[in-house]
Amino acid sequence: MSQMDKPYLDNEFETVVHQLNQEIDRLAFALKLDLSNHAFLHQFLIQEIDQEHDHFHKRETLKGLITLRGKISIELTASGQPDLPSPVDEAIYQFLRVDQSN
Repeated sequence: MSQMDKPYLDNEFETVVHQLNQEIDRLAFALKLDLSNHAFLHQFLIQEIDQEHDHFHKRETLKGLITLRGKISIELTASGQPDLPSPVDEAIYQFLRVDQSN
């Protein structure tokens, strides 16, 4: 496979995904959210958050980062590459795939 077929360097890409995972973990810890609770996480991702909520920005950032990580997972899988380790279970990303089709 040539570098043109693989537009990113493995180590750089893995480092960025690792940093994304760490930020997801950090925000979830700060918000006391259990990333392994699928039912709660599904609800968290689809629920609108009141802009007056004390942790509105942290919650919205976490939602965005989980969505981004899910899109990376989906793209890797679709291109035939193995997904990288993630703090969020594959089932959550499958939910995102279904949600994107609407």
